[in-house]
Amino acid sequence: MRGLSSHTTGAAGSRSALLAQLSGFVETCLGLHFPPERLGDLERGVGSAAGEFGFSTIDSCIEWLLATALSRRQIETLASHLTVGETYFFRDRRVFDILETQVLPAIIESRRGRDQHLRIWSAACSSGEEPYSLAILLTRMIPDLKDWIISILATDISPLSLKKADEGIYGEWSFRDTPRWVKEGCFKQRADKFEINPRIKRMVTFSCLNLAEDPYPAIINATNAMDIIFCRNVLIYFSRDRADAVIRNLSRCLVDGGWLVVSPVEVPGTVAPPLLHPVRFPGAVLYRKGAMTEDVIPRPATLPAMAVARPKPAALGGSGKAPGTARPVRPKKKPQVPVTAAGDGGPSPQQARRLADQGRLAEALAVCEAVIPADKLNPALYYLQATILQEMGRTGEAVVVLQRALYIDQEFAIAHFALGHLLQGQGRHREAGKHLAKACSLLQGLGHDEVPPEAEGMSAGRLIELIQAMQGLEGRG
Repeated sequence: MRGLSSHTTGAAGSRSALLAQLSGFVETCLGLHFPPERLGDLERGVGSAAGEFGFSTIDSCIEWLLATALSRRQIETLASHLTVGETYFFRDRRVFDILETQVLPAIIESRRGRDQHLRIWSAACSSGEEPYSLAILLTRMIPDLKDWIISILATDISPLSLKKADEGIYGEWSFRDTPRWVKEGCFKQRADKFEINPRIKRMVTFSCLNLAEDPYPAIINATNAMDIIFCRNVLIYFSRDRADAVIRNLSRCLVDGGWLVVSPVEVPGTVAPPLLHPVRFPGAVLYRKGAMTEDVIPRPATLPAMAVARPKPAALGGSGKAPGTARPVRPKKKPQVPVTAAGDGGPSPQQARRLADQGRLAEALAVCEAVIPADKLNPALYYLQATILQEMGRTGEAVVVLQRALYIDQEFAIAHFALGHLLQGQGRHREAGKHLAKACSLLQGLGHDEVPPEAEGMSAGRLIELIQAMQGLEGRG
């Protein structure tokens, strides 16, 4: 147990004054807003965190927080105590009924037989019940799921919550107000706990992301071109300005016609972006990106029997080797060349990125492949190609293309980072560890706030913290 601070608290440093100071600190570093009427919540949260930080009193913990340059892990630990991660499977059934009867059928029908892909993001996913509920719903709705490219991204600021989510083991409390078939059909009982079916678990990718600080949309963290985004019970912790900024960024992450799902209590007071419009359903309001739409009156929601489709792992499958792909010969070392736009108005990397952000992945890949022959030794072009292939679910090919980029430039930190992430998802932990360690080593040679090439605004320091979180998840396995 850490000893008490030697600083004594005087009149100016009373508990209320300390909490007021801490409130400003928390808003600056986390974006979490605790106005005077919510200082009691802040006090309870820091009281919970004090023991984990090694303090026996709240005051000594607050003084330490205000006087210490906290590491990212310490900041995320504090955040996990200041936000309520209370959730359960199929929380708010009205929303899931709307998805099942109105939103998803339209998306599925528009893409069936053509570009069969679907991208969903559960932001602030806590311990994972929400993204797993989405995966379960898709297994019920799409009998030929093996022929679809399904990406369910689940992010949270708390590494501890992500570890629990990645384990996929839950107690009875996570199934309260949940249909009986969910537990019976999608989980295996282990003593007094329930472990999620591996085929459903593989549909979800967990990652650490701070909605207040990290960049999004961004290819590097796969937050672009989303069809549906869930961001529930998190905006209430932000100030109005910060909540507005989060909603603007989430809107940019959606494809045209994409849907944003937030809690009703979080919307009043926020300013919706111009292209984000409310669509009113009985009992719920969702937000859609695009031209103004009329109110929708859904047909009665019914839940069909559990489908028996066997899903294809989303963005995790593949052997890591493309059939018939020869090992490329590494050319002599060439300095990394920044990607620049074509001056003649022809195909360009920027055009490929724009198409990818719009969810037009096949077109984006075609443009990228048209650009590469003119600059075959530019590793950044291969990195762009690999990110598009990853989004298309062609993970094995993406791995090969990233390896090609690294044959050209062994010091391409972001390519090591991306390759480590893909290999980790494939269960190739030893190879993944080598690339993550190499990326970390290269990033440590940069300034903490320096942005590496192709990092889309993410600093070297933040990338190192993400790698450490990924290594923590790998070590758990």
